Amino acid sequence: MKHPVRYAKTLVAALVLALSAVFLVQAPAQAGGGTFTYCFWVQDDKGVWQQVCPTIEVPVAGPRYWWPPECWVCLPLFRFEDHAVNPADRADFYGQLGQGQVLLAQAGLTKDEKLADRLRAEAADAFYAAAKLIGKGGEVTFKEFAWIDPESGKLYGSPLPEPPTIAAKAMAEGLRYMQQAALDPQPVPWIEAAMKEFEHANTVLTEFAAT
Repeated sequence: MKHPVRYAKTLVAALVLALSAVFLVQAPAQAGGGTFTYCFWVQDDKGVWQQVCPTIEVPVAGPRYWWPPECWVCLPLFRFEDHAVNPADRADFYGQLGQGQVLLAQAGLTKDEKLADRLRAEAADAFYAAAKLIGKGGEVTFKEFAWIDPESGKLYGSPLPEPPTIAAKAMAEGLRYMQQAALDPQPVPWIEAAMKEFEHANTVLTEFAAT
C-alpha cells in the first residue's frame, strides 16, 4: 500500500449497502474485460438461507470452467464458519466483505493512481466494517467451496476447489488482521497485513475467473 496512514484515517465510515433476498454487489465491466460473480452462503437470524453475491471486474473472463456441466447458471460459492457474527448482522458482514473485493478489483484495473488509492482506501473501510461485526474473541474461518444454483439453492461439490480455497483462506486471514487493527492503538501494520491478504484473494479470484 502506498499510503498506509490514509487507510487508518479512513476507517471511520462504514459503507451502506442495499440488501435484498439475493444480494448483488455490482461492478461495471472494463472495456475489453469482463465480470466474475461468486456468492457467500448466509443464514440470517430467522434461519433463512440467503446468497450474497459480489460481482468483481476482471481483465479476462473465461472461457469459464462450468460445474456441473448441466448447470449454466451455477456460481462459485464460499461458506465460512461465521458463528462469531450475530445472525442479524451476517448479510451486512458478507456485503461489506464482498464490497471490499469489488473495490480492490476496480483499483487493480484503473490506470489512475489517485483513483486506485482512493478505491483501496474505500476497500479497507469495507473490510474493517466487516471485521467489526465479528464478536469479541471470535473469528471467521473458511469452511468449504462449492457451486450453487442461485435459482434453486442446490449445492454441488467442486472437482477443482484449490484456487477458491486459497482465496477464501486469504479473506479469513485478512479479517483476522483487521480485527487486530480495531483493537490496537497502532492499527497501520495490521491494516497493511490485512490488505496484502485481501489483494492476494483478489489475484487468485482473477486467475480463477480466467479459467
